[in-house]
Amino acid sequence: MKTKYALPMVLAGSVVLSGCWLDDDDDPATTSVRVLHASSDAPAVNVRVNGDVVVPGADYKQAAVLTPGAGLADIAVDGLLPSGATATVISADGVSLRADTNYDVIAVGKVGDETIEPLILTDDGARDDANSARLRVVHLSPEAETVAAGPVDVYVTAFGDPLPAEATFSFSFKESVGPLELPASDDYQIRVTAAGSNGVVFDSGQIGLPVGSDLLVGAVDNTVFGSSPVSLLVLNGAEVSELLDIGTGAGIRAVHNSSAPTPNVDIYLNEEPDGSPAATDLAFGETVPGAPSTGEYVPLDAGDNRVAVTATGVTASTAIDATLNFANGDLNTVVAAGVLAEGLDALVFADNNRRIATEAKLRVIHGAIEAPTVDVFLIPTDAGGAENTLIGNSMPALDDFNYAESSGYLGVAEGNYVVFITSADGATVLYKSPSLNLEVGGVYTAIARLNEGPESVATVTLMDDFVPVIE
Repeated sequence: MKTKYALPMVLAGSVVLSGCWLDDDDDPATTSVRVLHASSDAPAVNVRVNGDVVVPGADYKQAAVLTPGAGLADIAVDGLLPSGATATVISADGVSLRADTNYDVIAVGKVGDETIEPLILTDDGARDDANSARLRVVHLSPEAETVAAGPVDVYVTAFGDPLPAEATFSFSFKESVGPLELPASDDYQIRVTAAGSNGVVFDSGQIGLPVGSDLLVGAVDNTVFGSSPVSLLVLNGAEVSELLDIGTGAGIRAVHNSSAPTPNVDIYLNEEPDGSPAATDLAFGETVPGAPSTGEYVPLDAGDNRVAVTATGVTASTAIDATLNFANGDLNTVVAAGVLAEGLDALVFADNNRRIATEAKLRVIHGAIEAPTVDVFLIPTDAGGAENTLIGNSMPALDDFNYAESSGYLGVAEGNYVVFITSADGATVLYKSPSLNLEVGGVYTAIARLNEGPESVATVTLMDDFVPVIE
């Protein structure tokens, strides 16, 4: 299949932010400052200028364009912590801003190894041809630096051309190149290799560079799916789009969450139910891939994919037969839930496994149709252990949580917790977990289901970092 992209593309999960801190009494001369969050393990941040928050809550891969008065400015970036507090991760005091210069202030590096810092680029906007495609390119990926063991070579060619003998340019982490002016065309291809190597680690496929475009392209850590260490962020003003390696594909995993009388099941991916199942004899509460690989995915091509579920060994009828459309880079958990006699539900949830150095990420999915509305409590474990931990007067983390809903990823402070699932009025405890240790940088998913044992009405299927990896 021939896939073609045009730059700049539509927004890919990014939020456009804007702001201004020019007071009426200040010099009317202004400049342009674009702020980009490019630190892959950092939380959402506030950007402060001269002590005032001018960009609140910018997340990874988001950008803001600001129009301050020319002169000196103190710029700081504060990480947002799960407690509601903030921690300053970048401080750049006395930055000189000229009216005839555009600035890019980029949060680069990582919080976890304390390498996060501001990278400030300047640009006068000059160009020789108003109809050309103008590019500036910056290396913002510490992961690519590690994988390549040094600099990378970048090849910008006509689509389908073999790699030339010489790269268009080479650069290292935190270096930038440009501006480059290229003839506008919809027939380009960008490929990246380790310096001196022909092994391509990123391939854009066919892309277009529009007439008159003025783009900043940043190579950042790939935090979605696939083997490429990088993706490309394309900034056009405050608009941000993400370009993934053309071969990234999509990932899927599945959970059998429909209780008896639903039998064990077979799962077919893009196969007729009388073909070869991708997974067979999956029991209630089990996952595909199974432990210890519940953080892994079955790879699929982007586009439409058929998912069919049958009783094990039964090919005459399907309990689920759905066509799901996945974009390049999508990760999804599919939960087979509901009641067999009424037709099973295929509940599809988008996964976001980016790890954040300052918090744990916890997601709860309600997959137990037997308890359609519940409350969920997340209580720090008592010093005496889980058995002594009680709900007390705590407020629910998820109030009136309904079947087929997801909490999304909740930022949680590191520590030990007990999860309670109760009736919607909080009066009846349906499930109480053992003490669960949530670590910073961890990603955790718990899927509520019926407990077929005697202890409580509900239990959970644990995925991601709840399941230890066995070497």
